Amino acid sequence: MTNPHVYVAMADILNLRCDAWLLPTDASVRIEHHWLVAHPELRKLAATSASADFRDGVSLAEAIRPWDNNVPLPIMTAVPEDANWTPAAVTKRLEAFVRSAMAAIPESGKRPQRLLALPFFGTAGGGAGNHLGAALRAILDACIDLASRYGIDLVLVLRDKAAFSLAQKLRRGASDQSSWPSLGSQLHETARSLGGIARAGQLVPFLGAGVSVSAGAPSWSQLLGKLKEGVQFETIDDKSFDRLNLLDQAGVLEQLYADQGKSQNAFGEAIAQAVDLPKYGLAPALLATLPSAGAITLNYDRLFEKACSDAQMPRTVLPENVPAVGNNWLLKLHGSVTQPDSIVLTRDDYLGYNSNRDALSALVKAHLLTHHLLFVGFGLADDHFHEIVHDVRRALPGDASKSHKMGTVLSLFHEPLQNLVWAGRLDILPMSGVAPDLDFDKVATQAAVAAAGRELEIFLDMMMAYATDNHSYLLAPAYNRGLSNHESQLRQQLLALAEHERSADTAEVWGVIDTALRELGLKT
Repeated sequence: MTNPHVYVAMADILNLRCDAWLLPTDASVRIEHHWLVAHPELRKLAATSASADFRDGVSLAEAIRPWDNNVPLPIMTAVPEDANWTPAAVTKRLEAFVRSAMAAIPESGKRPQRLLALPFFGTAGGGAGNHLGAALRAILDACIDLASRYGIDLVLVLRDKAAFSLAQKLRRGASDQSSWPSLGSQLHETARSLGGIARAGQLVPFLGAGVSVSAGAPSWSQLLGKLKEGVQFETIDDKSFDRLNLLDQAGVLEQLYADQGKSQNAFGEAIAQAVDLPKYGLAPALLATLPSAGAITLNYDRLFEKACSDAQMPRTVLPENVPAVGNNWLLKLHGSVTQPDSIVLTRDDYLGYNSNRDALSALVKAHLLTHHLLFVGFGLADDHFHEIVHDVRRALPGDASKSHKMGTVLSLFHEPLQNLVWAGRLDILPMSGVAPDLDFDKVATQAAVAAAGRELEIFLDMMMAYATDNHSYLLAPAYNRGLSNHESQLRQQLLALAEHERSADTAEVWGVIDTALRELGLKT
């Protein structure tokens, strides 16, 4: 039995892939306008789903029906009114949400445990609006208790930087064993270390296909299977096709798309349609707040850039947006669904890659040689992975190519032989034990991969808690009741400083001080 977990993410709950999510309302089934993006008829569906017990306050949470089974299920939950906003009232409502969600969704899809998402409810005119810090503490404490008692995963989805920074501070203040109990001591230590590197702006995420798996993205072989469905395949022997290298399988399919009279861009458009998913999973949502100017991916989808935008840390996508606008960028080395003709998938695409994209490769090498790389979602036997590491090492001078440790690989399983291959060049951090034998038990292998993937999400959750370098909760309005005694004293001193009399000859210094105060959450 795995330990249940509570995640914290800066995201849009309507764009996050989960099993069910909390829709804040009240006994009169009043739903705020911004939730209507979930469904154009959401208010009508909620009104017809609400029972007499819900309207009378006897039932505090009920699922909205009918609902598309392929879309996260909203559970309308009566949140506390201002006079009733107590830790006990919060726990009571959240427990009703959890019980209703578990009854409506008996089992999770591919995750080892169901994932339920909830917003920081009560902040938009609800009961929490006047004491956000205390409310956030109450919600976090209730989530930890309920996750443990019901054996489910919860993710608190925040939209406010002050709330996010306070939540991460509260979790760092607790023991690592209480906030991230499933991780062993080595994973705890490395998560803290990588978080510190990220906080210094020196950690560069390099994202592979595994990052998008939690959103339902296909693996490479699954993508080729989807592409086969778009062409007539009778003249091709399946066994001969399956014996081909995946790059050559893609080349055969590209040629079939061309031979069967499809449009010039039909193959690229079919790839884009297969991977352009509407909702991101936990991994992109967690990595989106990483304080790194650059990020690199081999993925075609838009999940990471969508997650970054929702986390209020948008990235300029390269090379499609040149010249770059903004400080943060995402380099999509193998193309994007927004430009299907840029996608790299066949052997010809790979052979022509270096000649067509030398400028991009140079940007990668120049940036990566001075930073610590964090490889996420790659298999250690992946040819793309080997090619990237080889190119970076080749750019290093002389003996530095042998002694320079380029970064850390977050691997799902312990692979002793791979440790020998990469010794001295990369730190390989496994999330689980030895990889299962795929040929022995396919079902067991899938379960083991899912469990290790979930452990990776928990590791990223802890790493991001320690990477967060934002303290905007300190002076933000309505967060004072979430502070410690020492923080409260510091808050009062800083607020007094903000009101200090100013003179013309100190204007420049006050400009620096005002910038720091705004970063700490002061509203002017």
